[in-house]
Amino acid sequence: MTDVPSGSVEVSADTSGPDEVVWLRAGAIELGAVPALGGRVLALRLAGREVLYRNDALLDERLHRRPDHGPEPDGTMATWRNYGGDKTWPAPQGWDGPGQWAGPPDPVLDSGPYGWTVAEYGGRARLTMTSDADPRSGLTVVREVDVETGTSTVTVTHRLVNTGGRPVRWAPWNVLQLPGPVAGDGWFAGVDDSAAPVRGLLAGTGLPAWTVDAGVARVEGQDVVGKLALPGASGWLATVSGGYTVTQHFAVDPAGLYPDDGARAEVWLECPQERGIESLGGLRPTARILESEVVGRLADLAPGEHTELTVRLSVCRSAGTPRRVRPAGVVLRDLTAENTATGLRLTGGYATFADGDVLCRVLGADGRPLAERPVAAARAGGELSFDVRLTAQPGAHAVELRVARPMGPASALDNAMISPTLRDSGSTSS
Repeated sequence: MTDVPSGSVEVSADTSGPDEVVWLRAGAIELGAVPALGGRVLALRLAGREVLYRNDALLDERLHRRPDHGPEPDGTMATWRNYGGDKTWPAPQGWDGPGQWAGPPDPVLDSGPYGWTVAEYGGRARLTMTSDADPRSGLTVVREVDVETGTSTVTVTHRLVNTGGRPVRWAPWNVLQLPGPVAGDGWFAGVDDSAAPVRGLLAGTGLPAWTVDAGVARVEGQDVVGKLALPGASGWLATVSGGYTVTQHFAVDPAGLYPDDGARAEVWLECPQERGIESLGGLRPTARILESEVVGRLADLAPGEHTELTVRLSVCRSAGTPRRVRPAGVVLRDLTAENTATGLRLTGGYATFADGDVLCRVLGADGRPLAERPVAAARAGGELSFDVRLTAQPGAHAVELRVARPMGPASALDNAMISPTLRDSGSTSS
């Protein structure tokens, strides 16, 4: 089990560079944001290890702009300053008319300065960053970034507010940039059982290759510049790279209307190119980057109305293959529950997002609890593997695992049916 420190929330603002840098420290994680650079979160560290992509040619480790800050922007992709990190864009993207967001580059929502405030309350902190009003889209973007001590999760609310004078239709779009995975690592997404949960969307040098198995889409590290759309995304994404896993957990609406012909999530890969890609407006990638993108529903907004998307962004030390992402952690090895001659045996493997006790609840055929007891200790951002035995319960049909924190409700981790069923007489099948 990984030992990651916990503690109180600390908030500070670094004003020693060209832009203010806001730091939130919540025990297991450290987060850095630069409101002046498009309201971006540009650092997310677990026990000092950075997991986001940051353009080192433009920013140093303190998130200060370097003196040589790249060519002067001319409104094209060739001179767009891609700082990296986590940001909010409106969707759909395009350059054909007012119903599409013609960025990046974009002087307001992507690259403009955001105002900011911080509030601290009860072991938590919220950074709120607000863009200027964008006359073209009619939108103001508000980003609420919440951290909580004892967790390795950042909750980001992406809000689009119609501050113009006309009705508009947009969807919030979370773009998270991470180091591109290498061989053996990859990007994973839960998908439904629809006929085509994944499809090609944009080929710069080609489309990324993918596979789908047992409800999980997988994209391995590869040398390509291109994008996939996931109309079948079921509500979680996970990127495994360099021994760490970064997950995104979000709600989907099966009846909702989504941009890009129904894409609930998208993944973009890029790798260094010797020259600009003409079909992408001259974009010339200089690094290996993966964008893990969550897309919200399209909403018709009258002036003053808003729509929002909430994404739970979690980090853990794990190089394992995700099978699922649950509110309490990543399932790496499915829970098994087996009645044996020596009692009920439970095995499973996880990476968890919060400090707390892993509770096992034994359920009867009617779903009612028969017994509950702790079986392991969870640590925020740590990996957990267990093999425990409990007293057998006649009539027990299933078990469920939850992580119970000292403060707040318990979160679901995993569940399983018990096999074989223990007869009511108290004897055990083997």
